[in-house]
Amino acid sequence: MRKLTKSVVTALSLATATLSVIPQAAAPAEAATQTKTSKEYVNGSYTVAASFYDSGSKVYSTEASFLTAAAAKVTIKSKKISSVSFTLAKDSPVYSDLTINGSKAKTSTGKDGSVTYTFAAGAYQTSSKAATFTVNGSKFSADVVFGALPSSAFVTVTETSAVVKKKVQKTSAVYNRDGAKTKYKSIKAGKTVTTYGTLTRGTTKYYKLSKTASKYIKASNVDGRYITLKNAAAVYTQDLKKTKTSYKKGKKVYAYAYAILGGEKYYKLGTNKYIKALNADGRYITVKHGAAVYSKDLKKTGSSYSEGKKVLTFGRTTLSNKKKYYQVDQNKFIVASNVDGTTRTLKKNAYIYKKSKGKAVRYKKYVLKKNSKRKTYGSAVSIKGKKYYIISVGQYVVKSNFR
Repeated sequence: MRKLTKSVVTALSLATATLSVIPQAAAPAEAATQTKTSKEYVNGSYTVAASFYDSGSKVYSTEASFLTAAAAKVTIKSKKISSVSFTLAKDSPVYSDLTINGSKAKTSTGKDGSVTYTFAAGAYQTSSKAATFTVNGSKFSADVVFGALPSSAFVTVTETSAVVKKKVQKTSAVYNRDGAKTKYKSIKAGKTVTTYGTLTRGTTKYYKLSKTASKYIKASNVDGRYITLKNAAAVYTQDLKKTKTSYKKGKKVYAYAYAILGGEKYYKLGTNKYIKALNADGRYITVKHGAAVYSKDLKKTGSSYSEGKKVLTFGRTTLSNKKKYYQVDQNKFIVASNVDGTTRTLKKNAYIYKKSKGKAVRYKKYVLKKNSKRKTYGSAVSIKGKKYYIISVGQYVVKSNFR
């Protein structure tokens, strides 16, 4: 007999990003709802450990060592355990009259000579149960303990019951309660439907379309929205690997939810497809004062924007020096005061100037009144050795006219 090696079954879990529903416009208050949560089996086959011991002891059974080494396969059908089986290689001993917990094995032989012993669902128990078998004409008995099913064999199901009208944002297939597509006609985008609560299977949420029939649509087709790209956008996987797909500026794409990946916000466009949110969430601003571009650690990048330049930005933030900056690209920032300005008060009447051939000349006949308030942008600039504040693109006021 071969030396017994106890099988160890390790469950691997795939790390997933936390997804959030994209905020929508305020909706009418929903009716009071009841929530019910349960666990269900997931159809499929799962490997579990199976340990055979000499009856009444914790000593591994030598005669059943091949069964222990093979581990067991638990099959789930229609959300119920349907069978448990062992498959042994062709050079393994033949176990005749193999019985576990009162269930006698049915045997089948594969093309490769392997033998599979299949038992009814009742054979699978995680507590110690009796096993009997015959090897080479000798009868033996043992105690068998099966390992627990892996977490992937179960799904948490949460149901709610509130009746709410919802507008479908994207044409949606109709699914049954188990998450399988049905033959019902798809619900077209723009249609308002009455929903009778929600069903969440694992991480996938559905809206129920009928009080009695098993008809559901994915909530992502209702709660998502179309977004327009303000910049060209590459598509990434969940582990931030760039794919071969990209979208051009101006492209409308449907975003199901957003996720925080690597500390940054991304929109989810489909299964394992994400784009950086900054490519859609930005807005254009006008730089009123020439602005150098900095990295997040406040180092100049060598790039800059000239006065009057329109720039796509992705929000305002405070960096380590406690100053406000606009993000203009990945790890690129400009000082916010070059855009937002600082309100100052005039201590006397002041003319407005513009630049002409390197000189400051009167801009029309405008006069700004004493004690009036104006926004100035960035630090003062020099024109022919005199300091001026920028008050708009191409417009200047002598710095000394301000308090």
